[in-house]
Amino acid sequence: MVFALLGVHQNKIDYVLNKIRGIGQKYVNKVHLVYGEYDIIAEIKAHNPETSTSILKALRETDGVNTLKTYVVSDQLTDENLKEILPPEQNW
Repeated sequence: MVFALLGVHQNKIDYVLNKIRGIGQKYVNKVHLVYGEYDIIAEIKAHNPETSTSILKALRETDGVNTLKTYVVSDQLTDENLKEILPPEQNW
């Protein structure tokens, strides 16, 4: 999985979201609209480096995308994994 953080012109967010939708659920796990340095975070499911490269290239070349930063997931923690490494929940 790859997290793609996209900085997008505000007047192009809908256009970029449609482009991401066009990639399809086979390759896009989730899309988050966020506040901060980036505007969109897309979780990309890539089964091989060639696929992720072509998807990220298409996103980078999308009209309205100013910046693209990527993070490749090395390990994914499940709820069970988290129970082993995190302390028990605390009441705040």
